[in-house]
Amino acid sequence: MLSPYPLREVDNFSYHFISDTGITYHVYFLDYSYMFSEYPDLADNVYSFNIDVVEGDYALSGEDDRIGLTIVEVFRNFFKQYRNVAVYVCDNADERHLARKRKFDLWFWKYNDGSIIKEDGVAVVEGMEILNSFLVHRNNPHCTELIFAFKDLNARAGDK
Repeated sequence: MLSPYPLREVDNFSYHFISDTGITYHVYFLDYSYMFSEYPDLADNVYSFNIDVVEGDYALSGEDDRIGLTIVEVFRNFFKQYRNVAVYVCDNADERHLARKRKFDLWFWKYNDGSIIKEDGVAVVEGMEILNSFLVHRNNPHCTELIFAFKDLNARAGDK
């Protein structure tokens, strides 16, 4: 049975791990409350989720199920606090955003135990589509309001 890669905590909600192919990943959450400034009662525990290759050649990663398991472990730690919310934005700078979304979706559907709700969105800013996903724990007391705010902010993204 596969297990996640060992995580090294860098600081609160920030981890490094090294895959079997020698790629070092940095997985972390950053304060994203400013994006929900129009919803100040909901903004406190909103974070962006990020994955960066710190060292190594990502092209060598191939299909590695342990990476997905490791990301799930990071989310399990994150959602121990039910009020935490994560937004994942698929970076489109290199035009690989659709591949990133497919990979993230695969991990979610493969490993979600039903405790996390995921809403997908598209924000259109200056004619560019920005794919994003919103993750909230089912037991978050503001779950419904948070999902509404996420959808509303996506719909009005280009208005600013």
